Amino acid sequence: MRFIKITLITVLLFFSISFVYADTNLYLFGKGNFVMDSGSEDDYRPGENDFPMASSFNNFGFGLGVVFESKKVFYGLEAHYTLSGNTTLTDPSDNDTVEVDTYKHISGLIALGFNLVYKPNLRLFINGGGGVSLVLDAEMKTYTSQLGYETQIEAPNKYPLTVFGGVGAVINFSQSLGLWINGRYQYLAIDVPESAVVVLVGLVFGF
Repeated sequence: MRFIKITLITVLLFFSISFVYADTNLYLFGKGNFVMDSGSEDDYRPGENDFPMASSFNNFGFGLGVVFESKKVFYGLEAHYTLSGNTTLTDPSDNDTVEVDTYKHISGLIALGFNLVYKPNLRLFINGGGGVSLVLDAEMKTYTSQLGYETQIEAPNKYPLTVFGGVGAVINFSQSLGLWINGRYQYLAIDVPESAVVVLVGLVFGF
């Protein structure tokens, strides 16, 4: 408990100092998630995990971030809302398949980055971070498989951890407005972990 209190106080002091010694920018963005195949035959457990293999799929979302920036380093907080997608699950025992909707979720992330190029009209950077997601409507759902079987799909872990790393650029139109592009590799630690390439595009408002 003492360690948690010290950590929270340190984080609060860190961000308080950030307001004084760094520029503050607001990011508004949309994003596309390109989720890779997940699961394998080794995850198959009859009656418990009948459809362990999930196909790749795409979904989309939006969010905002508050970032404190200097010439070399930037750091901040991001909030994401991710819409549902559609994926196909496979039963390796008989190759039966079922199409299911993925779950919407919201995420809170801490981001840290380093500027590789810092010019008045252009910034190139690398960044990374992580946080916690909240799966919305995390309830068991019932579907009918391709072979006609009624299939119940359990919801994933409601509070999965999320981590990411990526590269990007900011193109400044003026001192107070710019275009932000960020490509990321993301790992979502649900029951069957998901990896995705995420593309974020949005506007930066300087203060």
